[in-house]
Amino acid sequence: MPKLLFSIALILSGAAFAWRYLSPWSGGWTGRAPIGGDRPWRRLGAGIMLVISVMFVVGIYVVDIPDRPRPYAAYWAVMLGMVLWLCVLAVRDVLYTRRVLDDYRAGRTDLKGVPLTSGEGDD
Repeated sequence: MPKLLFSIALILSGAAFAWRYLSPWSGGWTGRAPIGGDRPWRRLGAGIMLVISVMFVVGIYVVDIPDRPRPYAAYWAVMLGMVLWLCVLAVRDVLYTRRVLDDYRAGRTDLKGVPLTSGEGDD
């Protein structure tokens, strides 16, 4: 029973994150655009997160075959590669956000990354 509940929770959380970033309206749950404007790698990351959550549950129930270790190892290697890809996208997002916030603090852009014209950032 706990394995089933964990599986359901994992798929629902993956679906929630994917819905949040893949929905047609860009504001997400808050109704506002994210800091730095549109970031296409977030949509890619949301899709990867959904695939990872489904693959993890499938791997728990189906791929656990001790008499055939090569398909088992290949499946989990692909899974690990996708997790690492997701980590790379997360680092890219953090670095981009830092750059946008540094530009904002220096008065060169607004929070969506749009360059300010002269006089707009002088408050």
